[in-house]
Amino acid sequence: MRISRRELLAAVGAMGAGLGAAAATPAFPAFVQSRPLRIGALISRMDRQGQDELIQPYDQQMRLGLELAIAELNAAGGILGRQVELLVADDEGSPAPGAAAAIDLIRNEGAEALVSGFVMAMPPYMDRTLEREGLDVPVVHAMQTPGTYCGRVAHVGSTTLQSISTLIEHRGPDARQRTFQISDWAPSQRTVSNQFYRHVQAGSTGAALVTTPVRGNSPGEYTGLVQWARDLDARNFWISIPRPYAVNVVTQADSLGIASDFAWHFLEFSEWQASQLPAGVEAWTSVPFVASEDRPAVRDFVARARRHAGDDLVTHVAFSHHTAVHALARAMEEAGTTAAGPVRAALDGLRLEVATGTLTLGSGGYATMPMYVARATRDGLEVVQRFEAAAPGAACG
Repeated sequence: MRISRRELLAAVGAMGAGLGAAAATPAFPAFVQSRPLRIGALISRMDRQGQDELIQPYDQQMRLGLELAIAELNAAGGILGRQVELLVADDEGSPAPGAAAAIDLIRNEGAEALVSGFVMAMPPYMDRTLEREGLDVPVVHAMQTPGTYCGRVAHVGSTTLQSISTLIEHRGPDARQRTFQISDWAPSQRTVSNQFYRHVQAGSTGAALVTTPVRGNSPGEYTGLVQWARDLDARNFWISIPRPYAVNVVTQADSLGIASDFAWHFLEFSEWQASQLPAGVEAWTSVPFVASEDRPAVRDFVARARRHAGDDLVTHVAFSHHTAVHALARAMEEAGTTAAGPVRAALDGLRLEVATGTLTLGSGGYATMPMYVARATRDGLEVVQRFEAAAPGAACG
């Protein structure tokens, strides 16, 4: 039930006779306190170019994590005694329509908190837009980011530097020799390219920024780049394309018969992408969650997620969005309110026990968390090294 401002003021006015006992009177009528707590989420139905191949199955995985967390919270009594309701809006895979959808969720749908979309550039654009519009609700981002924007958004997804540093530590100096790097052509990905330059390109042979495919193209056309890397005698291919179709770099190299010429390093990779790898080809990644990890809490989370979804696929995307809702819930309970200022203060320094271990949010809004270097094959992701507390390496800019 939605309560209008007029109804709220009328109900508050009816309490006038009892103002002498204000200390014993709740700040709002009981029916206001019991209304659902609405959390808005930005989930693309299809990409800005009109292609759903660019985001599937991340859209389903985002929804899985959010829905599972909310179901668990509601079974335990909700947040601040209120049942939680999920509102989903389409961000069209782009910051501007995403910010417009966020405004609508807050103004017209009554969202009291937001989980932003998967696009790296979404948090700063949406944060600045909401501030300009005079809107202030707690916002949590659950996908990978470069870690260079420190505003009013809390980040429970990994940073690109967390992935780069852990991959290099595990793979050793050889992984930095004769490198070829690919990033998307977007402001956030140009930042990642700069991170590649500083941390990876000890022996670079080449690098490229690639555009997102336009309408009518098959998502991810990389054969020319792969052949170029081969001509340059590159050995290590580093890829930061934070969308499911990034695996096409490997599949197209395989179609050219040269996939085995490179060691493949992805800053983000999922169990779904692993299932798309050609037989006999392996890749390396570093992510905040691997479904095959043999920890009781991880096994339990995977089992709960599979029961909820009715499907076997559980990725770091579902895990991080599940974490986002529980981080909001903890912060609201500690603050005793859903108001943005107190909730952000509670998020600052929050220590949250999740299936993988301890996640700690720092003052810049980024998280120190467990990270996993994993070997990817068609059979899935296999953990080869666990980092108990990988620092985000965030630098506000």
